[in-house]
Amino acid sequence: MSNMTANRQQALNAAIDRDCPICHCEMVLPTAVPACQHKFCFMCLKGVNMNHLGGCPICRGPIDDNIFRRPTQQLDIKMPVPDSPTPSTSSSTDREVKQEVDEDVKPDVDALNASMNNPPPILMYWLYHGRRQGWWRFDPRIEKDIEEAYIARMPVTEVVICGQPYVIDFSNMTQYPKNNRTHSRDVKRVDAHEFDASNVKGLAGVFKLTR
Repeated sequence: MSNMTANRQQALNAAIDRDCPICHCEMVLPTAVPACQHKFCFMCLKGVNMNHLGGCPICRGPIDDNIFRRPTQQLDIKMPVPDSPTPSTSSSTDREVKQEVDEDVKPDVDALNASMNNPPPILMYWLYHGRRQGWWRFDPRIEKDIEEAYIARMPVTEVVICGQPYVIDFSNMTQYPKNNRTHSRDVKRVDAHEFDASNVKGLAGVFKLTR
């Protein structure tokens, strides 16, 4: 007999529905296969289709190529990096956590001053130039890897896009397939203001839905 409560089971099911069966992370740009309605990250599903890996990864049903032709979604173009916390199934999740506040405890003035003098870092975005024109934002998880490599002052870094290795060259601010350096695109690192001024078309190849 299972000790899992209904609430924990519901949370676990929600996490399963939220996570991509391919990358096992929270879905970015959830995209359903038309024939079977199984959902995956757009980039994960596109990679499966581009690399001819046998149809839907769950049921092996056909994938209609039309879903990759000018795809459009209602999306938060500045969405943060999603995460996929694993719901706890232990009995501790049922306990109430009570926090008692001691009114005699004075605030840490030094810590407050330090936080004021050291504001959080400015959020930066990574964009790549489209084949024809305009700028696109990288998948947020790929963007995070690029930013970490850039901060570490690496001359280049390698990322996987649609199942294929790509190189980001920071000295030339370009991106190209690892096996084909001649097919390069410009990339740039921007803050929120520059992001807005760049008229970004969409996220990872998916157009943002305009009203």
